Amino acid sequence: MDLHLSGKRFVVVGGSKGMGRASAENLAAEGADLVLIARGAEALEQARDELAGAHGVDVGTVVATDADGRDGVGDAVTRAVAEFGPLQGLAVLAGPMDGDRGELHELSDEDWDYFYERQVMLAVRACRAILPHLVENGGGTLVTTSAYSIRAQKPTLVHYTAMKSAIASLTKNIAKTYGDRGVRANCICPGMVDTPLLSVDREALVARYGGTETEALNRYAIEEWDMKVALQRAGQPHEVGELVAFLLSDRAAYLTGATINIDGGTDF
Repeated sequence: MDLHLSGKRFVVVGGSKGMGRASAENLAAEGADLVLIARGAEALEQARDELAGAHGVDVGTVVATDADGRDGVGDAVTRAVAEFGPLQGLAVLAGPMDGDRGELHELSDEDWDYFYERQVMLAVRACRAILPHLVENGGGTLVTTSAYSIRAQKPTLVHYTAMKSAIASLTKNIAKTYGDRGVRANCICPGMVDTPLLSVDREALVARYGGTETEALNRYAIEEWDMKVALQRAGQPHEVGELVAFLLSDRAAYLTGATINIDGGTDF
């Protein structure tokens, strides 16, 4: 399917690795020009060179310098608008998971602050920075990232799911508030996705379960995390990237305010 993205430019926050890189890859394959934002200059430059070389598109990069997300990503998006505009949309695919930190009574204010800054405010600042530009230019599209677990509570992920729930709510509010100005906003909710950022010891999983790293990870998700996945496997980054590219395209022109699970049918 031709997504009609040639000649359009999108910002991808977290575009150097994982699901963000996969989203950038899918957008570039459809002919879209890009601005990649992340914290690591070396990984950004590598992603830029590889995407531009493979797909013949223009790829700019902006380093978000503030490690805790405070103003860094907003400033980076503002710079992207100034240096590479006009832009047609934004995808935010950054933010840590960092595994279990304990049940609610075990979490400190610092734990909550950490995820608030790196999840909720990262999305807020990125969207806030680009929205005036999109409105001024007649509209555009936003994609944010929540998680399937907002519908499947895990006792030791209360901090994570609370922040991801806030992002889903934020996205619906943007869709309602800015729809009459041509802005669409949708939120994706991945399940377990097999990216290098997934904090598991892959060698140890292969030693325990056998098979390939992917096969071992699939068994781990089912047996250790008790994830009841209808498709019996973890997702792949390119599968998330394909959804992001579709949502940013005019093929999804009547789709806004949606919270979309992409989780292989994980039980929720």
